[in-house]
Amino acid sequence: MWKYLLIWSCVRLLGRLPTRVLYFLAAVAAVLTYLFAWRLRRNVLDNMRHVMGPSTPKKEVRKAARQVFVNWAKAYADLVHMPRMDVSKFFDQKLAYHGLEENLLPALTDGRGVIITSAHFGNVEMGIQAFLGKGIKMTVLTEPIQPPRLSRLIDGLRSSKGHAFLPVGIGSIKTLLRTIKAGGVVGLMCDRDIEGRSIRVPFCGTPTSMPVGVVELANRTDATIVPIFIHRKNGSACEAFIEPPLELTNSGDPQADLETNVRSLLERFEAHLRRDPGQWTVLEAVWDAQEDEKP
Repeated sequence: MWKYLLIWSCVRLLGRLPTRVLYFLAAVAAVLTYLFAWRLRRNVLDNMRHVMGPSTPKKEVRKAARQVFVNWAKAYADLVHMPRMDVSKFFDQKLAYHGLEENLLPALTDGRGVIITSAHFGNVEMGIQAFLGKGIKMTVLTEPIQPPRLSRLIDGLRSSKGHAFLPVGIGSIKTLLRTIKAGGVVGLMCDRDIEGRSIRVPFCGTPTSMPVGVVELANRTDATIVPIFIHRKNGSACEAFIEPPLELTNSGDPQADLETNVRSLLERFEAHLRRDPGQWTVLEAVWDAQEDEKP
């Protein structure tokens, strides 16, 4: 309950503050979390070592880990500010994008439905909202948070501008299928397994369990997968890289194809992740300890 009260209080008390003030408060919270939440710090340091490689100096790994916490806290600041966000103004003034006309708009008009996939990276919360300024609405699957009241609060904040954010469940999966069937747009993350379906594949050079939901949904519906990765820039600005649609392999071997296609999607994300590891705001350990212990 304390988490719910904290977020609710921040929305009520801090939501009207300018984003620069919210980001300052977020930076303070990030430093405190990094210093005192040792389990989270350990997780993030391990993630950064995998992403940056064993030859990276420890100083650089720690710097990236601290930046993860800062960007994670900024994401919550964005969430608190979201109900007061002007999406059209944000799209015009704060969002730089690449590939909209070449990659996304054609996919939206072919009638097959579109799966926009991204990661917990950069300014994804605000970046996705900004596409409403172009009239692009989507239904997004989210990870349920405990208690359920908190999950409803956060998804309500995310949905306040026009998108629909739904926690994973049978009902929300049916909603995704109906949306795609109608030629609409849905959103799924590719870097965290929230649907309970995963496969072990190499990621940043080391095998780990990664979600298959994006690929399985595309196989089931024939929807087009469009990866979008949104880098946080100065202040609340962001830069969206809208990638070419993912071409799925179909060799007749479903399991092999699933692995190949998941790996292809993750390779798209890896290219952005290695450019700026500190923007990956995942605080859970992504790689298994036992994998690291293998000779």
